[in-house]
Amino acid sequence: MSRLSRNVRLVFFLFVLLLLVLYLSNVVLNHPKMGISVETDNLGQVRVSGIDKESWAGYDLKPGDIITAINGAADFELVQKYNMVEQAETLDVLRKGEDGRYTTLHLTVKGGISNWNLILHLVFPGVSLLLFLVFCGYVYLRQREDRAAGMLILFFMSIGLSYFSSAASAVADPVGRITLGWSFALLPVFFIHFMINYLHRYKERFLSVVWLRVLYGLAGSVAVLVSLSAFTELPVRRLETKVLLAFFAFTYLLIVAKLIAKYYQHRHGELQVLFKFTLTAHILAFLPFLLFNGLPELLGLPFIPGELTAIFLFAVPVVYFYLFMTNRLFDIDFVLNRFLYYTAISFLPTALILGLMALILYQSEYTWIKWLQIFIVVYLIMTVFLFTKEFIDFRLRPNFLKETYNFQGSIERFSKEIPRVMNLADMEMVLEREIRAILPVRKLVFFELTAEQDSGKRTVTSAAELGPEMENIMQAIPLHPAVGELIALPRGACLAIGQYRMTSHLLWIDDKNNHTSLNLDERTWLKTIANYSGIVYENLHLIEVLIEDLELQIKTQQDVPSWVLRLIFTLSENERRRLAADLHDAALQDQLIWYRKLESIMLDHPVTDQLREQLEQIKEGLLDVIHQIRQTCNELRPPLLKEMGLIEALEQLFAEERIRSNYSITLQTNITVLDLNDSQILAVYRIVQELLRNAGKHACASNIQIELEQKDEEIDFYYKDDGRGLELSQLQDSFRHMGISGIKERVRSLDGEIRFDSEPGRGFEVRLRFPLQPASKQEEGGEAIDHHLAG
Repeated sequence: MSRLSRNVRLVFFLFVLLLLVLYLSNVVLNHPKMGISVETDNLGQVRVSGIDKESWAGYDLKPGDIITAINGAADFELVQKYNMVEQAETLDVLRKGEDGRYTTLHLTVKGGISNWNLILHLVFPGVSLLLFLVFCGYVYLRQREDRAAGMLILFFMSIGLSYFSSAASAVADPVGRITLGWSFALLPVFFIHFMINYLHRYKERFLSVVWLRVLYGLAGSVAVLVSLSAFTELPVRRLETKVLLAFFAFTYLLIVAKLIAKYYQHRHGELQVLFKFTLTAHILAFLPFLLFNGLPELLGLPFIPGELTAIFLFAVPVVYFYLFMTNRLFDIDFVLNRFLYYTAISFLPTALILGLMALILYQSEYTWIKWLQIFIVVYLIMTVFLFTKEFIDFRLRPNFLKETYNFQGSIERFSKEIPRVMNLADMEMVLEREIRAILPVRKLVFFELTAEQDSGKRTVTSAAELGPEMENIMQAIPLHPAVGELIALPRGACLAIGQYRMTSHLLWIDDKNNHTSLNLDERTWLKTIANYSGIVYENLHLIEVLIEDLELQIKTQQDVPSWVLRLIFTLSENERRRLAADLHDAALQDQLIWYRKLESIMLDHPVTDQLREQLEQIKEGLLDVIHQIRQTCNELRPPLLKEMGLIEALEQLFAEERIRSNYSITLQTNITVLDLNDSQILAVYRIVQELLRNAGKHACASNIQIELEQKDEEIDFYYKDDGRGLELSQLQDSFRHMGISGIKERVRSLDGEIRFDSEPGRGFEVRLRFPLQPASKQEEGGEAIDHHLAG
């Protein structure tokens, strides 16, 4: 279809719709509802059988009155067709008095319409029809090529025309009745057709094509029946309303049954929220009409006018308009859980208020004192209720709002994990793991948005992971969003998790698997963990800058300050301690568990000799691995070094080395207690470790002599082995002699001095000296740095 032809058809449709609206409006304004139901008795007399008290007849007629003439004539078409009197100008009535005599009345129907009826029958329906036209126009402009869009437009128009034509149909206008009959009959069929087309995108079947054709045929038949009743004298007039309502009830129950079946089918899948969402919309739309209008009418106790309960019908089109125009749904569980919770806790105070008001108003005297009493009672009840609400929330909220406590547990877990983060990659890994544990999101992408200070050009990292479409969207978001700010996007949302200078660290959170949007609790939780992350990001950047400055200082200065070296070694020891703890608490314990399980299997179950031999080999292998892990843990972090002291720790180290190596070690010292701090003890211990390692791997020594003495405020250390030795000119800070280089740096970190002495074939000697209290600790704050980082 060409664009011109489409526009012509659209203009023609709007023109016909305008004429129809003007005509129906004229009917409502010039033919007020009379509300007279009649029946013909055995004598052929037309008697009033029912009166709508809200209409014109509620003031001038009574049940039992005999209508002798309408507009001066004895025969009236509407009486014969519908057993009702509408669109009359004059009535001649016989009314039986208390004395049994009949009085003749000539009544003139007043023109015009009351303000209340004008609102109910014209303003509300007119605004509704206008709203549906806006919906239809928006859908037409945005999704005109979608097959489901056309059915959604027809569904909206059928609801709007049904509501708008109901007032004209009530006064028996033939155009109004035909409009109501066709629109009301086709309304549920249009909806079913829309659901078939809409669910096709999810490869989901709602109803078969055969069923759809049958429903269209039935709807057309019902509409034809209403049309014949309006313009012909065929004997179908008493069936049309019942058939129309029966068909609508049947299709409505069919829709609800299909939605329930689909919800049950997908109750554990991604479409569970979709069908729960649509099912809730239908219940919300029709349950108020049933509870507050339908059932009270059957019991003869009108409660709320049907025109008011019909407003709830707007839930259906509004929900499906939102459903069709967006890829996300409201989190219906979030809404329903809170609705049930607040409904439950508000029942008791409402009952108390109502009961106490009844007691107060039961008294015959109604003075201002009674209203003051009511105010005081309601005020006190609400005060007590709000005061006890915190306790109620504590006891009841976990049963209704379980996801809230998942968020609290997540924040506690996240806050315990982030102190272990050492770099940006670890931070992102922890954050992604926590979000995926709480939200069923499809995709998470960390990226950075950087703007050049001069040109203002924006650069988005991780563009490949985002894709071209999302990259363009990210280019348009605010440049420096506050940490914790959640920016809604056409697809998903963007969370600001850190900021440093001209770079913003952002996290794109794709749509959830169940197609729902983020609810209030989820948004609050995301903002909270983003604020935690922002602090970590800032600290990590500061550490990176500090390390870069230190590296630059090391490169540009030959004599690096000793406090810088102590800082570097302290960081290294902290990492060694963490690694040793992880190995001991994880790998070592797992190996012990498997070793015990293997022992248990070998003892409890009979095995062949060949299998037992293989299991014994596996068992010995596990013991070797356990020993290696323990040895590695001890090397990474010497056990009880601070508690034992340097001398005992060295003696224990020598005892272990004598077992593993082929050389003997002699320690000479006259010191029982050394006044060294933790950094000095650990530095000497590492130096001795490295010297012993070199002696075993490179020097091939058989005897090692170590002397350790304290002279005044200095420590003297001497090392000598009988290994192969080397030329001192080869002792350069190279990769080959990285251990020797590390020893030099550790001595420099202690503000000490070191000297090497060696020749080929004459062994290797080391002399070092360092003060008990380095001067740079007080001058440069080294002690504070060591202490702070050691924790």
